[in-house]
Amino acid sequence: MSGCVPVLMPRASANDDAVSIVEWRVGPGAKVKKGEVLCVAETSKATFEVEAPASGFLVCLPLPDGRAEVGRPFAAVTQNEKDTVEEVLRSLSQEAAGGEAARPHTKKAELLALRHGINIVEIHAAGKVITEADVLAVVAKRTPASSRAAAAPDNRARPVSAGRSQRLLIVGGGDGAVQVIDVLRKTSGQYAVAIVDDDSRLHRRFVMGTPVTGPVDLNWARESLEAGGFDAAVISVSTSIPFRQRIFETWSAAGIPFANVVHPTTAIGAEVRLGAGNVVMAFCQFGACAAIGDNNFLSAYVSIEHHCRLGNHCSFGPAVVMSSRVTIGDRVKFGSGIFIEPKLAIGADSILASGAIVTDHIPENSLLKVHNANVLRQRPGQTGL
Repeated sequence: MSGCVPVLMPRASANDDAVSIVEWRVGPGAKVKKGEVLCVAETSKATFEVEAPASGFLVCLPLPDGRAEVGRPFAAVTQNEKDTVEEVLRSLSQEAAGGEAARPHTKKAELLALRHGINIVEIHAAGKVITEADVLAVVAKRTPASSRAAAAPDNRARPVSAGRSQRLLIVGGGDGAVQVIDVLRKTSGQYAVAIVDDDSRLHRRFVMGTPVTGPVDLNWARESLEAGGFDAAVISVSTSIPFRQRIFETWSAAGIPFANVVHPTTAIGAEVRLGAGNVVMAFCQFGACAAIGDNNFLSAYVSIEHHCRLGNHCSFGPAVVMSSRVTIGDRVKFGSGIFIEPKLAIGADSILASGAIVTDHIPENSLLKVHNANVLRQRPGQTGL
């Protein structure tokens, strides 16, 4: 049989050698296009989508225990819509015997292929084992110099084809990445494909099933975007506003789009304007006609009431509540449990400590401290128990 391309189950978790297919997006015999989502698979920690490695007709292979082995074919795409399961299995068996379909590959090659959104089965190696060099050769062919856009950069998230989720690159592999991935697991239409972090101890590890593939590298990110490795980026770091601003501005200037990640419990009023690159955690609220800038991180239970204006690169702890028509400048850092009266202005580059109740305007570059009169005493011992 000619033109039979196996669909291999990719590795999405270091702990799972087999995964369950929880949803088929297309049925057996359907005509599919390369890159179209075929199914949704589930590991012990995450769900992810599997795309067609080629255009043709889908043949689903039997899974005796209902689970697909990582690195093994669970379906195939053929050029003849009349090809049967038996014919496909026979063809794959013959190719495997010849060393083509089941060619071994190094772990580094597997991670690099995942990093660039490449199905390992597409790679033809000169030697017996697929290496990093073989993967890089495929990347180079996919990104010819003539194809690089010369137009002005556009930081809007690129549209994705119908039926396909937006693939996100997470910048930062710490606790913020855990929070972002948790939101993505509850959100349809987006999922994480990779994480980058400058801490080498995290490299080649997994955070909630998502691989940490390397350092925060603008050149790599731009090449990976052009190669189709991801659709947009999101910054998970909330503790360092200078880092958030630097990555957002330099990557945006290089043409890398940023996506909003918004928890599905967020209440969004009418005529709300939301910029790019914002991370919004559970039970936040945006009142009607509020305007939210770019690259802000909002922890849970943040309430931004109607007609408020929020700048860029701000970071919020949990339970920050502002009344109507409040104006917030850029790079403002909020603690937790803060209340802001209506129609006030918070100047850029200010820091508001936890527990503050703001009743007057705050100039730029201010530090608002809170003096609590809490008294801590030892409780008297209880007797007679």
